[in-house]
Amino acid sequence: MDIVVVGNGKIGKNLSSMLVNEGHNITIVDCDASAISKSQNSQDLMCIEGNGATAEVQKEAGVNKADLLVATTPFDELNMMCCLIARKLGCKKTISRVRNPEYYKQIDLIKDDLGLSMVINPERNTADEIRRILVFPSAVKVEVFEKGRVELVEHVIPENSLIADLSLIDIYKKTKLKFLICAVVRNDEVFIPTGDFVLQAGDRIHLAASHKDIERFFRSSGVMKDKVKTVMIVGGGKICVYLANQLINIGMRVKIIEKDYDLCQELAELIPKAVIIHGNGAVEDLLMEEGIMDADSFVALTGFDEQNILMSLYAKNNTGTKVITKVNDESYIKLASQLGLDCLISPKNITSSNILSYVRSQENTSESNIESLYNLVGNQVEAIEFNIRDNIPDVVGISFKDLKLKENILICAIIRKREVIIPNGDDSIQLGDAVVIVTKEHHISDIRDILL
Repeated sequence: MDIVVVGNGKIGKNLSSMLVNEGHNITIVDCDASAISKSQNSQDLMCIEGNGATAEVQKEAGVNKADLLVATTPFDELNMMCCLIARKLGCKKTISRVRNPEYYKQIDLIKDDLGLSMVINPERNTADEIRRILVFPSAVKVEVFEKGRVELVEHVIPENSLIADLSLIDIYKKTKLKFLICAVVRNDEVFIPTGDFVLQAGDRIHLAASHKDIERFFRSSGVMKDKVKTVMIVGGGKICVYLANQLINIGMRVKIIEKDYDLCQELAELIPKAVIIHGNGAVEDLLMEEGIMDADSFVALTGFDEQNILMSLYAKNNTGTKVITKVNDESYIKLASQLGLDCLISPKNITSSNILSYVRSQENTSESNIESLYNLVGNQVEAIEFNIRDNIPDVVGISFKDLKLKENILICAIIRKREVIIPNGDDSIQLGDAVVIVTKEHHISDIRDILL
């Protein structure tokens, strides 16, 4: 596809890199000449310097012939203007980044008028992911499929776990639950495991099942954690606003620490049921004074990765609280993980995955379409949900024991008329199913891509 990305910031750069690796023709538009030069020297793409909200610059970037324009600048109004002009010039599809909560609330009213195919809100999507983890504190990460009917949960096996040193088939027999362990990370090596794979303490596993069966799995493994009731958040930006309102709505108590006094006043109006503290959350005395030892969860959401990591390490090493850390820089993500921080959230990676899911779905014009796509294990593994819209002779109605799948591909769940099926060799895909695939080392945009 021919894709134009307006805005070469954190999200724009990350998205462009992913799309180039997918084999698309990418053109970046940005006013910052130095930022564009760096991208041009490091990636195989075209760069245009200029204002992406002008027809002249868009024509120079080839928007009139493009399949998709993605506007990712920090300014909502500019992004929407870019998309409106692009549609007028003949661009087939447009995606706009809209961050402001007030704009986002009413975007459905003007989405069609602006010709938007998709609206992305990194802060809202990040808040959604953090909320899912706080609702399920035994997990490191939670992804959802088919409107939450299937969850893909990341979990680190602790020392003395009841499932350590057992093969997967023994675990399935022992627990008698409907779940599937579909990826394992051990010493930076990724496995798509078979039944004879033996788990070890320290393994980072990804398991798929319904919410109830995952809860039962954690209970049977002896690692089910108490529900989160109180949350301390440091950093009062847009993610905090979305997250705090979500948590309060489900009955959690929220305390927010923010060092900008004017922002504290805004937060008090936007989130009246939260406790707002004016102060520096990186100061140990303040954290102790405000009750970090009594909080069930600590969430670091400042705009500085280093500060988030340091605060999170303090919380992890001195309390028994659930710690979640926002980190955008890829090098810091790896470092933080090595330091023992498990729950690392990257807004740019979440946003890029959402857009990549949309692009893959546009590539696919056959009888199956991609509903959602998640990158796991540092983009080494993908979890993809397909909706089977029509009869596909090579796939539909054929038992899995007779399907010849490519290596490192696993069919981990089927959702059929609200029923979650963790498949075995006798099961098969049927018309109307939602199918969740986990894959390593394969580019999949069509359900038939899983076959040899």
